[in-house]
Amino acid sequence: MGINANTLNRARQQLLDNIVEYFLGKKGVEALYIQGSVASASADEYSDIDFRVVVQPHLYRHFLAERFTAPQQWGDWLYNEWAGNDWVCVSHFKPFNKIDVLYFDVHKLQPSPWFLLPIHVIYDPQNLIEGVIQASQGLSFTPDHREIDRLISKGLAYSEEIYRRIMRDELFYSQSQLDSLRAILMQFDDYYQGAPSTGASHFERRGSHPCVEALISSYSPLERVLLLKALLKLLKLFHHQISQLQQTFNLQRDITTDLAWIHTIETLCIEQVEQDQS
Repeated sequence: MGINANTLNRARQQLLDNIVEYFLGKKGVEALYIQGSVASASADEYSDIDFRVVVQPHLYRHFLAERFTAPQQWGDWLYNEWAGNDWVCVSHFKPFNKIDVLYFDVHKLQPSPWFLLPIHVIYDPQNLIEGVIQASQGLSFTPDHREIDRLISKGLAYSEEIYRRIMRDELFYSQSQLDSLRAILMQFDDYYQGAPSTGASHFERRGSHPCVEALISSYSPLERVLLLKALLKLLKLFHHQISQLQQTFNLQRDITTDLAWIHTIETLCIEQVEQDQS
């Protein structure tokens, strides 16, 4: 089955037209807008649609109740992803299209750095979205110190668990934990740049050069020594990031203990690599 760029782009535009028509026909819709690559005109044929719906408070629960059935009316629907948040539905369509729909209560719209990211407003008769965008100007993203603290602790735990699992020859598990550590390192890199983190999506384009290079060099085949070396590369980056986080956000955790524990795991990895290669 061949799927070319023109086919996918036309299908995505038709899907967008269908969903706009659907919501404009619903009572209680206050605003519609899109974000992401489609909004910034940087989409390619594999880009999805990041669609946002703002509704009146008294109908909000009604829209949430319909969020899994509504997509079946928008086109050649295949299936929904059952997202963890009750205000989100991610749906997939033929030939190879995807749309993420987030539902918002109009009374809970607040200025945020997220509104400084590319937005294309489709429907906003009361200028609600335009007002929030204007009110968001000058805001900067400052992550919660508790979240940074939690992520540092998780990163340390992942590092320890990766070493533990490698030593037990649980290499598949080790590889999955390496990806979990990489996700934290990408999130921290976003924080340094004063931006909300959008995870691994497009990280090749937005990540800092040192972080991207370190991550690229950390991918390896499923072999014990190579996985230990991959962990060492990530630990070096993690060490640097913790130092930066402490300076940038004035954290209240003991950086000396954090860095000492990273050094301990690094030493264990180096010793084991030397032993395995001898």
